[in-house]
Amino acid sequence: MATELQSEVQERVIGYIKHNAGKSNEAVLGLIEHGHKQLLEMIDGLSEEQATFKPSAGEWSVLDTMQHVVAAKKGVARMCEDLARGEQPGGIGGEGEDKQKQDGVTGRAYATLAEAAAAAVTANEELAAFVNGLSEASNTEETFDHFLFGALNCREWAVFQRVHDGDHGGQIEKIKAADGFPNA
Repeated sequence: MATELQSEVQERVIGYIKHNAGKSNEAVLGLIEHGHKQLLEMIDGLSEEQATFKPSAGEWSVLDTMQHVVAAKKGVARMCEDLARGEQPGGIGGEGEDKQKQDGVTGRAYATLAEAAAAAVTANEELAAFVNGLSEASNTEETFDHFLFGALNCREWAVFQRVHDGDHGGQIEKIKAADGFPNA
């Protein structure tokens, strides 16, 4: 049953990505900005103690999650640029520099949540600049495989970032709701 549910969710997400990738640059940018803003609102006002709290051993903290989000945003922006030129990207690992498995990418470690939030803003600006620069000349035939959602072109990868931010926003909310989460 879990496999059917996973497949159904996967198909729904793929449909969302493909549908929204066909919209105007402004609409795609709006989706990306909405997800980014939600993430920043979720971490606003958290103390460093809250940012580094882990619900249990082996789980990510809010800071770990934001490190991953930043690495993914940077990687997606670079991938989008490569694909739009008709080139295959080297991978999404690190900050688009290492070819490695896409799941679990954390990239650069940030000392504080404020540093990670600032890096997220910069990374989001990179992706926004890509979307703003999309034109009829941009290649939308070249694709790169996402480990869950399959072959995505540059516009689809940009929309995927909205899904990614939403997924990790949910993760942050679970961390904040976990037993033992510090009050301040």
